[in-house]
This record gives sequence, C-alpha cells and structure tokens, in this order.
Amino acid sequence: MTPAPIADPSSPPTAPAIDPLQRLRAATSALHARLDTGLPIAREGAGPDDYMRHLALLRGWVGLLQQSGAASRRLDDERDALDAELADCQRLLGQPAPRVEVRAVPDAALTADGADWGLAYVLEGSRLGGQVLHKRLAPAMVPLPLTYLRGAGAGTGPRWKQFVAELKEALTNEARMDAAAAAARHAFELLLRCHEALPTVQGESAFRPLG
Repeated sequence: MTPAPIADPSSPPTAPAIDPLQRLRAATSALHARLDTGLPIAREGAGPDDYMRHLALLRGWVGLLQQSGAASRRLDDERDALDAELADCQRLLGQPAPRVEVRAVPDAALTADGADWGLAYVLEGSRLGGQVLHKRLAPAMVPLPLTYLRGAGAGTGPRWKQFVAELKEALTNEARMDAAAAAARHAFELLLRCHEALPTVQGESAFRPLG
C-alpha cells in the first residue's frame, strides 16, 4: 500500500468539489418549501394584518438568532429594518404587533467558522424573495408602503449576484461549507419554531412541529 502524501501546511485550501450555492440550496430546500406555504403572507387573501404578523415573526426570529449566539452586520441591519417597518405598520393600522417569544439557547452551529455565510445566505435569499412578494402583494396591502419587502428595489438582483460571488470566495473548503450549511438549516428551523409560537388565524396554515 502506498502511504498517503503528507499535506503541506503552506498549501492553499483545496477547493470544494461542489458549488457553495448548490450545497446551501440542497441543505435547506425542504425547510424552505415548508416556509413558502406556511408563512402569514402566504395564505389566500392575505392583507395588512397578515403582513404585520409576518414582520413580527421575522423580528422574533432575528432576535432569537442573536440571542442564540449569531452575530453579523447583516443581522443587525435586518433587525433595524424590521423594527422600522413594524413601527410604521403599528402606526398606520392603529394596533400593536404580536410578539413572538421562544426561549433562546446557545447554538454552536451559529458560531462555527463559516456559519456567518450560511446565515447570510438565508437573509440575502429572503431579500431576493421579498421582491417577488412585493410585486404580488402591494395592491392588497394599502395603506402599507411595504418598504421592507421592496428592500433595495432594482438593486436587489445585482446585490444577490455580488453576494454569490463573495460566498464562493469565502467558502473555499469543505469544513467551512459544512458549517455554513448547518447554520442555514438551523436558521430555517428556528424560524419554523418561531412560527409555532405565533398564534394562527383563520385561513393560515400551521407548520407541523419540528422534532
């Protein structure tokens, strides 16, 4: 048997065999599909109240991620954008937004080397999907401006392409890619748990409990 060659520690990391974006999509596709059908604004006839509940759900989720150990500029920006949009919704609709409370526990999957890119994938993908929702929902959401869903507007597509380029540069080995995939899955799972804590209303689908 021929001995395996000793790795040179000065050599650059081996490029992953699979594209990072494909790995993240594969790791989260089933969870993503569940979210697409169960979120408050996915129900038939969704209106302004449903949008405010959707924002409250996302705000509770972002807070839970941060309390569980996740930390990034993107999460801070997401929190601030949701806070601003929720304040506008409560003012325009004249009612308080629901609160989503889920007990946070430290989650090593959210702090591992490479995890921040998994979280970024979920957040940036959400903003990309927000453009589709904005076009579909805007007529039914008067008087709400849907500033959060509109996001960067026409700049959302180029922003996503730039993110994908950065993602491929950052996830240059299997270990970091695995960490990113695990963090992305955990982020989706926490969002599902937050939805379980949000009381359902008539006509809204409930997710099957996790675990």
